Amino acid sequence: MIIIVDNGKGSKEISGFLRSKSQIMKPGEIKGGSAFILSDGRIDGSSKKSVDKLLEKTGSPVLGIGAGMGYILAFYGAQPGESRALQKQEHVSLKKPSPILLDFKRVFGVVKASTCVVKEVPENFSVHASSKSCEFEVVQEMEKPFFGVHFNPELGQDGLQILRNFEKFIDVWEKYHRGK
Repeated sequence: MIIIVDNGKGSKEISGFLRSKSQIMKPGEIKGGSAFILSDGRIDGSSKKSVDKLLEKTGSPVLGIGAGMGYILAFYGAQPGESRALQKQEHVSLKKPSPILLDFKRVFGVVKASTCVVKEVPENFSVHASSKSCEFEVVQEMEKPFFGVHFNPELGQDGLQILRNFEKFIDVWEKYHRGK
C-alpha cells in the first residue's frame, strides 16, 4: 500500500490517479506502507519531525512533490524556502535517466503550483531534470530510493507519468528488495 502523506495540497488528486491501493495520512499519523508519497503544501516544524522519522527509518521508495521534495532535501541538510503561490505550466529538460522519468521526451511539460523553493541540493542527490525557473526539477538520492519533483504531477500534462512510473518502480523494488 502506498501511503500519501498529506502536507496540505494534492493528496486526494494523487490518490485518484494511482492504480495501486493507497491511503492518505497526516504527517503525525504515518505508519505502515510499502512506499510513500509526500504531497505538496507548507513546510512546518511538527510535520518535518514526523517526515524526518519516516525518512530515517524507511528503506522503502519515497516520492516528494513540491514541499514533499523540500522535506526530503531538508532531511539531508538543505534549506528549502517559500515563495508566493503561482500556478504555471513549465517546460522541463531531461538531464539524465531516472526510474521515475522512463519514456519521457528530452523536453516535457508539467504544471507547477508549489510554494517551496530549493536553491541547492545536498551532494548525495543527483539532478535528473531542470527548467529555466528551477535547476532542480527532478532529483534522486543516490543510495536510497528517494525521489523529488519540484512541480505537481497530479495537476496534469506529462507529470502524470511520474506517478505511473513511481508505481512501476515500487513493483520492481518490492520484487527485488522484499524482506531485506
